[in-house]
Amino acid sequence: MIFVGIDVGGTSSRCVAVDTGGTVIARAGGPGSNVHRHGIPEAAQRAVTLVRQTLEGVTPADDPVYAAVCTAGLDTEDTARTFAAVLRDLAPEVVWRLENDAVAAWKGAFGAGASGVVAICGTGAVAFARHDGRQARAGGWGAALGDEGSGYDMGRRALLALLRHQDGMGPATSLREPVLNHLGLSRTDAIIDHVHFHMQPSHVAALAPLVLSQAEDGDEVAVSVVDAVARSLAGMVVAAARTVRGNEEREIPFSLAGGVSGDEYFAARVRRHCADPALLMPWHRPEAPPVVGAVYLAMEAAGTFSAVDLTHDHVDRYQICS
Repeated sequence: MIFVGIDVGGTSSRCVAVDTGGTVIARAGGPGSNVHRHGIPEAAQRAVTLVRQTLEGVTPADDPVYAAVCTAGLDTEDTARTFAAVLRDLAPEVVWRLENDAVAAWKGAFGAGASGVVAICGTGAVAFARHDGRQARAGGWGAALGDEGSGYDMGRRALLALLRHQDGMGPATSLREPVLNHLGLSRTDAIIDHVHFHMQPSHVAALAPLVLSQAEDGDEVAVSVVDAVARSLAGMVVAAARTVRGNEEREIPFSLAGGVSGDEYFAARVRRHCADPALLMPWHRPEAPPVVGAVYLAMEAAGTFSAVDLTHDHVDRYQICS
């Protein structure tokens, strides 16, 4: 048997295949997708294409393949059912499992654990908690509804800061030059048309590294943007934990995933907002990246899950964390 995990992000996707012993036999990357933005047929086709590219030349034709596709936007049973049907039509030789990307992030962070909260901050953001058989999520509303706590949110706030300063509504910021250069613009007022006519959520989220860099250099506006996003993400963590904990006074560890969360300046601020001992939320270093969590979910679909050696230290050797 071959187990394939696909972590579908808003900007890019990652795919890893392992054999029954947990040995990584193939990996590949591809474009991101979102069922809300691209539609189910296109999102499913991208997933199938990525799996086939990953397995090309490495899998015997008669070797069963179990694949878990983990993607944002998979929020209702109707959506999941339709997506699964399209996948089966496109690639009936594969046994498919579908989950929200937050489930893969949780599985990667906590493995066989029974309790924890993971918050994803990439193009989008969401928090997902499990505790004693209960589960809950917070956030993950998508760009059209602000996508608080996300890379998109960080980029959006930076653009607003520039426009507010131009209109005399906010302070000056060193963000202006790097943001305009990144967008290929010469004037702040050109941002408006550029956003409406040329930018997808992933393009807005791509501004996050610029914001983080200026914040680390001490720009007050950038610092305030980063802190606002960190507070929003931490709020999701606390809310999801509160929902699954109920009235219990028990610790629920939390972890972070996603490209923006990989920035230590940002991650430290999220941890700081969750550090109050009264919250009972100790920090937990993720055991493996979300794509490995997706592999674990594929193993579960085959009834063979075990926390094989696919931790960060192992997968780093195969360069599948980034």
